[in-house]
Amino acid sequence: MALLRHASTVALLTLVSRVLGFARDAGVAALFGTGVVADASVAGLAVPQIARRLLGEGALNAALLPGLARAEDEAARRRLAGATLVLFALAGLVLAGLFFLFMPAVVAVLAPGFAGDGPRAEGAVLAGRLAVVCLPLALLAGVLAAFANAAGRFARPAMAPAAANLAVIALLVLLWLAGAHTISVSAALAWLAAGAVAGALTQFVLNLAAVPRGSIRLSLAPADLKAALPLLAGSATPLLAAALPQLRFLIAAAAASGIGGGVAALFYATRLVELPLGLVGASAGAVLLPALAGEREEGEAGIGDTGLGAGGITAALALSLPAALGLAVLAHPIVVVLFERGAFDAAASELTASALALLALTLPAQALEKVLIAIAFARGLSRLVTLCSLVVLPVGALVGFAAVGPLGMAGPALGVLASSLVALAGLATGLGRRRLIVLPKPSRRRLARLVVAALAMAAAVMAARQGLEGVLAQGGLVAAAALAGLVMLGGAAYAGLALVLGGADLATLRAGLRK
Repeated sequence: MALLRHASTVALLTLVSRVLGFARDAGVAALFGTGVVADASVAGLAVPQIARRLLGEGALNAALLPGLARAEDEAARRRLAGATLVLFALAGLVLAGLFFLFMPAVVAVLAPGFAGDGPRAEGAVLAGRLAVVCLPLALLAGVLAAFANAAGRFARPAMAPAAANLAVIALLVLLWLAGAHTISVSAALAWLAAGAVAGALTQFVLNLAAVPRGSIRLSLAPADLKAALPLLAGSATPLLAAALPQLRFLIAAAAASGIGGGVAALFYATRLVELPLGLVGASAGAVLLPALAGEREEGEAGIGDTGLGAGGITAALALSLPAALGLAVLAHPIVVVLFERGAFDAAASELTASALALLALTLPAQALEKVLIAIAFARGLSRLVTLCSLVVLPVGALVGFAAVGPLGMAGPALGVLASSLVALAGLATGLGRRRLIVLPKPSRRRLARLVVAALAMAAAVMAARQGLEGVLAQGGLVAAAALAGLVMLGGAAYAGLALVLGGADLATLRAGLRK
């Protein structure tokens, strides 16, 4: 019960962090739309922001916690923790120095379309160089969060990303008060970079405070540093798996960088997709993986992976499929209601909605991918995860760059979809051959009924939207109320159809609520 309580806390706080992150991005959109500042900041701050998000949400736990648990005694564990902290600090400083020196080349890779566009390219380099200090801060925050989790402290590390987003929002308010629309591009980017640094520093301080006093003994002894090296090397695979959605975005953003405002528009669309995806990811990491690991220890108890694997797959689709279809059908009104204010005009809404409509369809594939990755890690199949992750990124790049010409903003989104589907196929094949994800016939029937319910829901929402086009076009509170009504209609239709068709049953829902 304690595990489930901690898992629920982590999932809830992760979702709060994602919502606050969306509020932060909506603030940037209102101040700068999809103009030069927005494009340059998204490209220049991409790596620091990804590092802060990943490492703040427990991406290092899988690499560090088993190593700490294997320490001979408490004194050895304290020395190993201190040596690990030293190594990660040195790695972070080296990375920061390299990124500072080679930031023009990094921007050229992340946003090749900026070539020949002086303000966007120069602004991205400036923002990136100002924010490189986020890398060592984020790495240390991630290590400290793992140490706190090892000591049974979960709430404060899970709260740190939300607090970091609050710090960034406070900087945005100050930027608005300073006259965001009147200051220069370089000054605006300096403010945004300062916000990123403030967020990383906030996470570091909160995670440091969460670690029990006396549990770390800083050590520079060669033997301790040598013992900590495998922990540093072993962090690569969990980080790669956790970063896969963000790496797909970086590739898609590179493909979209030749479109004016394309990088920022794709970023805002991605953030909308990540709200439901974050809930599935937090649940998979905090609940499914520990449960599967427990099953592995109880191997002879007769409870196989197929039960939990099928349950995880069904739950992921039950959450993500209606969200995906709803976002796709309501892409334009959602963007208008949530973003269209200040510098974010109608043209920016069209650009963002065109990306969101297709990007939303990646949600079920990415949600299932997170569940399968959790199963693979629980069974020690990290090589399968690494192989799939490395193979699918070039696929996304090839499709995204090839499709951006004929399809515009939908092209990079199509690359993300192709990458997600290939990764899902690879993971499913690898796990299926080992009979780790066998869907029983009742589960297949339930999934089919959930798909029918979701499609019928999408059709009902689409029909209702056509009748409300005039109201949605008015904007303001009237459009927001109409959109809320469409969302409630979709939720009620999906839930009702799922129950009627047998995709869900009240007994299971009541049992889940009692737990």
